[in-house]
Amino acid sequence: MTPPKKAQPKHGTDDTQPTESAQSLQEQMDSLTALVEQLEDPALPLETALKLYESGMTLVQAAQQALDNAEQRVAMINEQGDAEPLES
Repeated sequence: MTPPKKAQPKHGTDDTQPTESAQSLQEQMDSLTALVEQLEDPALPLETALKLYESGMTLVQAAQQALDNAEQRVAMINEQGDAEPLES
């Protein structure tokens, strides 16, 4: 029986690149921007506007969760490093 292989880092990645969650948050923000632009169209049918609004609210909740998680991580890092807590 062979031991499991260790996970190898992806080629071309370094610490200066955004993480998956940051990219995901950026994608969510880009999608929200596109939704707002669509909602600003006065010719948009009501039913379509409602569906876009619903999608937007789902994105807002996901983005807020990602931000909350990031804030918790920052607070934990600050706590471990005896730095000032993050103020909202």
